Amino acid sequence: MYRFLFILIFLLIFTVGCQPNNNSSSNTPEEALEQIHIDEGYAEVVDIYKTIEINEDRVISVYKGAINNNEEIFVANIERVDGRWLVTVAQNIGMPSADTLNRSSVTEKFKAGFTDKHSILNEEIKIIELSDSNFKIWVEVF
Repeated sequence: MYRFLFILIFLLIFTVGCQPNNNSSSNTPEEALEQIHIDEGYAEVVDIYKTIEINEDRVISVYKGAINNNEEIFVANIERVDGRWLVTVAQNIGMPSADTLNRSSVTEKFKAGFTDKHSILNEEIKIIELSDSNFKIWVEVF
């Protein structure tokens, strides 16, 4: 009898221990951004400027986030894995200013930065307009 209970408890512990950790995954890309803040202490979403669909299982979201009482702009690569959305990488690109025009942030999934409203970029680069600024955000997707 004790052997049966031991095997049953062992199997239950093993089964629970082998479950995938989907704490940072969600039903929508927006939920995935919120979840990364809750689960991993990343920036809290203040405003989502734009979500760009790359394909049916991948989007890029540009959003304003708050971390350590500072607001910054972030770009996140969000992918659908096993039917759930997961932030695979999120990068702080700062706040737009004349000083940040010649800088960019690069990850394995995208490159992003700021440009002024009058710049013309090629059609492969995604542009996000900022309504309250003289700057635009550009994102090159890999």
